[in-house]
Amino acid sequence: MDPAPANRETADVTADLDRILRFSPSVAERYEGEHGRTREADLRRSALVGLFLYNVYNVTGWFLTPDIATLAIVLRLLVFTPVALLLVWSIGRVGAARREVLMLAGMIGGLLPPAMLFWLTQAPLGAYTFSEILLAIVFGNIVLSLRFPPAVIMTAISFAVGLLVLAMKAELEDGLRGALFLHLATTCVCCLYANYQMEARRCRDYLTGLRARMLRDIAEHARKRFQDLSQTDALTGLPNRRALDLCLDAWLAEGGPVAVLMIDIDHFKRFNDTRGHLEGDVCLRRVAETLAASTFGRADRLCARYGGEEFAMVLRHVEPAEAAALADDLVRTVAALGLRHPGRGDGVRIVTVSIGIAVSGGGRSVGQAEAKAVLLEMADRALYTAKQSGRNRAVLGTALPLGLRRAG
Repeated sequence: MDPAPANRETADVTADLDRILRFSPSVAERYEGEHGRTREADLRRSALVGLFLYNVYNVTGWFLTPDIATLAIVLRLLVFTPVALLLVWSIGRVGAARREVLMLAGMIGGLLPPAMLFWLTQAPLGAYTFSEILLAIVFGNIVLSLRFPPAVIMTAISFAVGLLVLAMKAELEDGLRGALFLHLATTCVCCLYANYQMEARRCRDYLTGLRARMLRDIAEHARKRFQDLSQTDALTGLPNRRALDLCLDAWLAEGGPVAVLMIDIDHFKRFNDTRGHLEGDVCLRRVAETLAASTFGRADRLCARYGGEEFAMVLRHVEPAEAAALADDLVRTVAALGLRHPGRGDGVRIVTVSIGIAVSGGGRSVGQAEAKAVLLEMADRALYTAKQSGRNRAVLGTALPLGLRRAG
């Protein structure tokens, strides 16, 4: 994760919500990715429950509005219910914005039959059915939890429809008309306020959590970056000795055979003396690249700069013969670079390396208590032998001596 984009996105997250509780486009997309499925399931479940309760009013209609009971059943059960089921089916097949529009359309569609029935009925108890309009407002704002912008639209349309049917129903007494209007207005205000509070809490809780997660990700990235820097050699870009130690500890703990190749550039001090330290750094980088190429894409190999002109390679799950074959190949590959070395006194005019090899497990394996120390000492001893034997070669260690000095 690049820190710069993360910081830009964090700045976007920290911006306040707009007046109608809308996220910025990038945050809205992220929210949908994290919570879209849950929102679909909640809407589907709530809509089905609401549809069931909606049709329960077909029962009360026989008592409150017997004059239009059959019409009520037709409108609710045969007209609106199939349309509502189609909307419920569709919400999982459209995007977030259209999903909320479908729910808004469903709420408005569900509001129209009870408003029409209230206006048409001439039954003495018909005024009681006005409560169905109020219940629809409650359901849309609180149970269905429409997003705040659709909730505003739904509540405004509900208020207008309720006001219209109250005005058009001439047979209502003025006192009852005023009481129902007051119920309509207070229901709209209270429900819309409740919706705003719930939506504001949802949005701000998400932004708070998102900000915390993003800051944690940035901190984790920084921690890993500094950790990587602490385990990387600045000159060659290879892992350093600390990284080598951690890797060796982990692989030895697994219990399988582990090989260590201790690699030293022959007569490197004389190279610096004759060609200078800048050329010496170039030489180190070229050799490092060559050694690292043999570990590229391999999870069972690690090449590190051990210090100065010395490198080390750790191999997991290898036998001595395989480790020796790789070491011989490395010796030949470095020599094939043809890096000029005019300071050598042995007649060789190119840069070469010597390699000492040690393998744990099987035969004369190292003890577990001092596994790493003994394995490194064994590889160091083999490197000493390779130096003493003429350099530009690899030697497989066959003993476990301690405390021997390294050849120069």
